[in-house]
Amino acid sequence: MPLSSSPQQILVTGGAGFIGSNVVKLLRRRYPEARVRVLHLPRENLLNLNGVQGLELVAGDLLNPQDIKRAVAGCDVVFHLAAIYALWLPDMGLMDRVNVDGSRLVLEECLQQGVKRVVYTSSFAVFAGQGLDTACNERSTFALGNSHYSRTKYESHKLAERYARKGLDVVIVCPAAPVGPGDVGPTPTGKIITELFRTPVAIALATEANYVDVRDCAMGHVLALEKGRTGESYILGGENYTHEDIVRRALRITGLKRSLIVLPPDALKPAAWLLTALASITKKAPFTTPVELDITKKGLIADASKARHELGMTVRPIEETLRDAIAWFVEHGYITDPAVVEHFRGHRMLAEA
Repeated sequence: MPLSSSPQQILVTGGAGFIGSNVVKLLRRRYPEARVRVLHLPRENLLNLNGVQGLELVAGDLLNPQDIKRAVAGCDVVFHLAAIYALWLPDMGLMDRVNVDGSRLVLEECLQQGVKRVVYTSSFAVFAGQGLDTACNERSTFALGNSHYSRTKYESHKLAERYARKGLDVVIVCPAAPVGPGDVGPTPTGKIITELFRTPVAIALATEANYVDVRDCAMGHVLALEKGRTGESYILGGENYTHEDIVRRALRITGLKRSLIVLPPDALKPAAWLLTALASITKKAPFTTPVELDITKKGLIADASKARHELGMTVRPIEETLRDAIAWFVEHGYITDPAVVEHFRGHRMLAEA
């Protein structure tokens, strides 16, 4: 049921991450009297929390029951965002341990300690992949079983639903592909943007996906706290765009004049197999994998109207999102293309003048 009173003590697991840090900032503005605790990894990059006042920072491991007990203690609201969002890892089993086993520990502790409301962050990958001509919704069946990441999110999603049936007041939110400033990873979505400027010719794949500004996604989390129905899932998405459309808009924003080649995903399959094989030796993630290319063929388009209608979620124009994301990547050295750097430096100087 919707939140009946303002929270007093809030825990945000993964609160230093891409989406999590934006949730933390929004909570500090929306509930200035509430105490906000952030659970983060001991050596995690806390750049996204710089300048945020009044936080209780708790270093801990999602797989350590004592760390979870200490983090949840005294909280009436918990946002559980901590997870691994990756397409390849040297140890793929780590995603199972963190995304599934870690979520079980958090949800069980919330149940045992009587937390009033939990917002659990799943993924729209639980519903997506229905085809390039079919937008998924919260009733769609799981279609991305070949993706290790998607499978772990599906399993933890079903786990959250079981805890709702056990009596835990948990609302499930399912972000689409998040884009925006502060992507320190960067995430696989962020790499779509950073990799665009590494080649003299722009390359897009023949696919379509749903993108959401990370700040709007954070608002969706808070609206789920306030208005979401127990046990319900909400896709937090923006609009659907082809990869070609995203690339063209990014080029326009940066003022670059580059040729654009649109390729079918299978065209990159040989390179993906080779790079994935090399990754097992170098332990560095490849820029794409065969599984990822198979997913692009299925498409990741979504109907996010449920969150619009029930939660009141709104989204900003994709141009604003891309502009802010690219500017942040330039400022923090992720994008070093001289033309892009000069473009944003010139715009900053004009703004300051």
